[in-house]
Parts: sequence; structure tokens; C-alpha cells
Amino acid sequence: MTGVFGILAGGWGLWLETRDQLDRAESRERITDACEGLVDPDQVLGLNGGTVRARAGSDEEDSMYDLDSPNALISTPTDCVIYRVGEPGTTYDHFLLSVWVNPNDRQAQLVSGWDDPFQTWERHADGDITREAEATVPHPLGDGRLGVYYDNAAVVKAKCTNKLGKTTSVNTMTVAKYFEGDPVTDTDRRTLAELARTAAGRAAKKLGCEATLPAVPADLPTPSKRLVNAESAGGTCGWYADYVAAEGRGRFPDRALAAPAAHAQEESCLLGMSGREVRRLWPSLGKDEVGSDSLDDVLRVAPFWLRTESYFGDEAGEVKTDHFGRDQRELPPGTTGSDGAANVWWASSTCDGEPAVHTLSSDYPYDRVVEKRLGALFKAYVTDVAARRHCTHLKFPSAATFVED
Repeated sequence: MTGVFGILAGGWGLWLETRDQLDRAESRERITDACEGLVDPDQVLGLNGGTVRARAGSDEEDSMYDLDSPNALISTPTDCVIYRVGEPGTTYDHFLLSVWVNPNDRQAQLVSGWDDPFQTWERHADGDITREAEATVPHPLGDGRLGVYYDNAAVVKAKCTNKLGKTTSVNTMTVAKYFEGDPVTDTDRRTLAELARTAAGRAAKKLGCEATLPAVPADLPTPSKRLVNAESAGGTCGWYADYVAAEGRGRFPDRALAAPAAHAQEESCLLGMSGREVRRLWPSLGKDEVGSDSLDDVLRVAPFWLRTESYFGDEAGEVKTDHFGRDQRELPPGTTGSDGAANVWWASSTCDGEPAVHTLSSDYPYDRVVEKRLGALFKAYVTDVAARRHCTHLKFPSAATFVED
């Protein structure tokens, strides 16, 4: 009997192994077809602990545009979505690849004072909503020439000359879309960066646009969503620590979320005010500064925050402000100004011979609370960027744009 059971168990194990091999082979084909051969299917299957069964999205909604088509200039993003297959009848989000070429119609860099960076839908019993942001700020891949990464995504830019003889860039974004917010490991993050790099190089080649890309760095610091003491911030928020040390903080935030400073196509610094500082500041604020907001509103659902963002090269031509119920507004390189509806101010410069757009966003009514010093703060930021990125021809908004009528 023992021998019979041993034979049966061995046969069952062999069948399972064979089935897994067949499932994996079929899944590899599905990924290759859906993503136009732009990614390594084994790397995709290996994400989130690995799987042998996967399927692609529907042809109508989630398949890639035919990159081999003579008209494939990808002015709008084209995606392939891969789902992880579990028990019979169940599928889960797994992986997304998006490809586009600049300039493009839809993949704008949106800035807005109404895009709250904190998880205001969560209730914080201690009224300290700015301890952690909803998303990380972009981190450079190495020195930034390759692109940027987040906690669950990577974006790679391949600069090249297309078949029309124009300098452009092919952009790829890979996203880990894990079930119920499963954490993305450092290993998976590096795999996402490798997948994005491979896809950018292959997509550029398919479009007749040769590109030479730096390697993915061996070390990718783990991006954090947790803000730190602003006075000790470095990287893309180092300018703010210097400003506070020289000018004093006053009504400005006491927390910061930064990334390493490099030469990526974008950078950001998020500043938030802690609940403790809001309580300290509140008695000195007038009704004209806080509007209808109460102290409880600010502590729980309407935090005080500021955010600086800069975009370089062809990304500078894609910057727009965003406000619900209103058309997006372009912020052309070489111009300055403010968008009162979106609570955004912008400046421009030329960095290493390429255009750059620098923005400052604030929520309402916090912009009123700090308006007297907002212009000086923004100038300090742009001046710092200019020194780090070898920028010239700086143009700032006029002082009047920072004052509420």
C-alpha cells in the first residue's frame, strides 16, 4: 500500500509540475502579445511573490496600440494590463505598462492646490493628518537621466530622434497593481525599473528611434511617505531647511517630504504642518485668513500644506493646472504667473539649455495664511533649483500675484 501511495503521489506531483509549466508558457505568450514584446514576461510573472498564471486585458480596452504600424507615433498613452489568475474564476490586479511619446495629448503633468496630498478620507483621532502623504514624491533613478520611480511605479524616458527627424522622447511607465494594496518590495521596485527601461528601449526601436539608456542603478533607496522635521530635510527639500534657518519658519510648515536631488525630468518637495503647529498658530489667525474652516476642519480634513514641483526638458511643455469643473490650463515654458482657481504659481528658466517650469501649489485657505511671505519662499526655491541644475534666464511672477485681492 505504501508503494502504491508513493507512486500515486509522485504521479500527482509530476502532473502539477507539468500543469504549472504549461500555464507559465501560456501566460508568457499572453504577456508578450499584449505588451507587444516590450517587457520580459518572466519578470512580470515574478512580481508580488510570483505566479504561473496570468491573463491580459480585453482587446478593446487594455491592449497595446500596434507599435509596428507606420502611423504609430503614440501621441496618446497606450497601455497593456496584466491580471494575476488565482483560483478558478478569480483574477487580481497585477501589472500595468503605459507607453507614450512627447509631445502628447493626454499625459500632462498636472499641478493643483486642490489635489490634496494627504489621506483626508481617513479619520485621525489625534488630528495629525500630515504625518504621512498618500503617495511618495518622485525619486531619481540614479542621477536621474534614466527617469524616476515611486513606491509602486517607475517612469523611464528615452530621448532620441524619431523617423520624422525630430528630437523627442519615448516614455514608459510600469506600475505594480497589487491586490488590496500588498506592499511593493525593494526587489520588485527594481524589477519595475528594469521593465520600464527595457520597454523604453524596445518601444523606441520599434518607432525607428534609437536611444542609449543608462543602466538601472544597483541601489534604489526605499521611498517613504512619512514626512520628517522640515528643519533637517535634505535633497529636494534642502532649500526649505536653508530658508527656515536663514529667515525663520513663522507660519510655514514644520514637516517635509523629499527625494534625493538629481537631474531627473521632474522633482518635488511636499511641506505639511503638524497638528501641534496648527493648534499653536490658530489663535493668531483672523477670519479673513481661514474663511469658514474651523480648527477641527484643518486638523482632520483640510490640512495646511505647500508643494513645489519642477519639470525639465520636454516635460516642461506638458505642465498644466487642474481644477475640478474647469478646463486644464497650460503653463508654457518661458512664462510666469498664477492660476487663482487652482492655487498655483509658476516661474520658468532654461536649465542646461532646455526649458524648465517651476511651480508652487497651496491649499485654500492656507495660501491666505502665508501670502505675505509666499513670494519670497518661492523665489528661494527656484533660485536653489537654478544653482543645482545650471539654470539661466530665470523668470518669476510679480509680487502682486501672491497677494489676495
